[in-house]
Amino acid sequence: MKKMENIEFIEEFFRQTEEKKCICFGAGRKLDEICADIPRLAKKIAYVADNDPRLHGTDRKVAGQIKKVYLPQKLYEEDVSEALLVITCSYKEEIIEQLEKVDKFKELSYCEIEPLLDACAWSAEGPPKGYRKNKREAIPRKIHYIWFSDNPIPPLLQGNIDGWKRLCPDYEVCLWNEKNYDVTKNPYMYQAYKNKKWSFVSDYARLDIVYREGGIYLDTDVEMIRRPDELLYNDAFIGFERLSTVNTGSGFGAKKGHALIRELRDHYENMEFIDSENPDEMVLCPIYETEVLKRHGLVLNGNFQVVDGVSVYPVMYFNAKSLYSDRMRITKETVSVHHCSWTWAGSKSKIKAGSIA
Repeated sequence: MKKMENIEFIEEFFRQTEEKKCICFGAGRKLDEICADIPRLAKKIAYVADNDPRLHGTDRKVAGQIKKVYLPQKLYEEDVSEALLVITCSYKEEIIEQLEKVDKFKELSYCEIEPLLDACAWSAEGPPKGYRKNKREAIPRKIHYIWFSDNPIPPLLQGNIDGWKRLCPDYEVCLWNEKNYDVTKNPYMYQAYKNKKWSFVSDYARLDIVYREGGIYLDTDVEMIRRPDELLYNDAFIGFERLSTVNTGSGFGAKKGHALIRELRDHYENMEFIDSENPDEMVLCPIYETEVLKRHGLVLNGNFQVVDGVSVYPVMYFNAKSLYSDRMRITKETVSVHHCSWTWAGSKSKIKAGSIA
């Protein structure tokens, strides 16, 4: 297969592939995520190939567009000189190896989309120079974290917490667990707790805690790079984790009683937690959080913006480790790195011992 080189930006991708027939390989969640970040790609897709025989001939809705899904054998019908493959699943190396075994596909062009997404995310607009919402700090100097489990916090995660304390000795660091927090107060949270899906417990609890107490929340897999003092001048803040979603787990904060934090929390009031053995079927908190902010005017472009009193920061502030490529890029704006341990994913989790919020 022939990898398309020297494409650094999305606009260049569309220019160079204008006459190409675009075929995506992979009909799972990653296809949705990529097309949410690049809506123009959904319009360009001719069809989707996937190795799952159950999907052959089915319709797949992608960013509002209906696309057919076929087994990879469909590719045999293509004039590969006129086709472009975009791999939209997490097993890129395996897909390339699978297709390179077929002589016909040695001339098939493919493009790595992750570097292009990285370029978009890292070129997003930040806040105006010297930006402060308030003249004085509005958010209290508190850092909240959650650990629901009888298991001890793994050394890697404890190292992150110790790092917060070293960088911010003047902040109160508050641990929340079963001893000081009532997990039965919300049905969604309590169902997740009974299923030992600790990260989903935290989805509600962290919003509730910050709404009632004020301060900053961090997941235990967040490594702090620099002090968050400047963020305290906001009424509330959150960050993009990718171009099309925000994530409170990467770090967020608010003054006590912020109305939009309450709305984010109360979004869970009439929901039921549905456990699943397949992580790809579970709806994660960034989806819910982004939908609430969209109702208040959030534009899904990765740029800094203020949405009903919540300052929304670009990726480089709280997600210096790319969700697209896993590449790290720390800049002068970087406050923290969310290492995304994925404990919600069960056997796919990067940290097996204990639980993570």
